[in-house]
This record gives sequence, structure tokens and C-alpha cells, in this order.
Amino acid sequence: MKNTTLDLISTVLSNDETVTPEHADSILRVCRQPVVRRKLIGAKEAMEILNVSRPTLRAYVKSGSLTQINFSARKVRFDDNEVRRLAYSGI
Repeated sequence: MKNTTLDLISTVLSNDETVTPEHADSILRVCRQPVVRRKLIGAKEAMEILNVSRPTLRAYVKSGSLTQINFSARKVRFDDNEVRRLAYSGI
């Protein structure tokens, strides 16, 4: 986050009587952590990496071996690292 945003959050937290100093410190500590962006891939690419069919990919999601990220009913994505980890380690 930008320093101006952190300053604003700090000001709001210090003026809120319901927020303890310890809680405010933990909130600011989390805000200072860098944002980690993950690469998302489509079902077709996930199937290619895993060398499986669409029904098998759905079975992996249903069993909890793979997490599906739903943007809409027809638009789903998978975390590239999770798919590759599953491909190399198996179920």
C-alpha cells in the first residue's frame, strides 16, 4: 500500500476509541505486507497440465484436491501453482 493510504488508515484507527492499540498495530502490520498476485489459468490449460479430461478435473475439484475460483457460472479459473503442485505430486 502507498504511504498516504497507510497514514490515513493509521489516523482512522487512532481516532476510533473501540480499536485497541494492539489491534491497530496488527491491522497496520497486515497492510504493510506486500501483495502477492497469483497466476490464474483456465480449465483447458489446467486439463493440459494435469493431462486429464474435464470430468476428471471436476472430480478433483469435488474431492477437494483442487480449488476452483468462480468468476461466473461459465468462467472458472485455477491457481497455476496449485495445478502444477497437483501434477507433480499426484492426488
